[in-house]
Amino acid sequence: MKTSYLSLTALVFFSLAACSGPANEEVSAEPKAELEPVAQAPGKVTDTRAKIAELDQQIRSLVGMAYADTVKQCRLAEVGHRPCGGPEYYLAYSITTVDENVLQELIREHRDLQMSYQREHDVVGTCEVLPRPQLSLYEGRCVAQQSALDR
Repeated sequence: MKTSYLSLTALVFFSLAACSGPANEEVSAEPKAELEPVAQAPGKVTDTRAKIAELDQQIRSLVGMAYADTVKQCRLAEVGHRPCGGPEYYLAYSITTVDENVLQELIREHRDLQMSYQREHDVVGTCEVLPRPQLSLYEGRCVAQQSALDR
């Protein structure tokens, strides 16, 4: 039994050693072609990402603490866009403290810019589906909560 174990260990060792070659070994006999950098305006990418982040911050600032007296004053916003579809996240807000038209316009602009960026740069995602949370009122604030089944 000990001999077969040693033989098996030696076989595995030499098999793995045979698969690995020298670290700097070239796979192809052809010379490597130098890749030309893709002509892209780096400032544009940075500017677009900065604008998306700025809009996201404006949305969050506008919503603020989402104070309300009853849950009937609470609403749920779908913010952003995931590459496979659906919102990036949900945000609870209060209609007593937010101008809904202004908020929806910021959300639309943010989503459209994010979708455009994702298309232009072939952004991919994990394609997970975010379950829509339930709205509740907690200590005078609108809160988006996942149901116990979604956790």
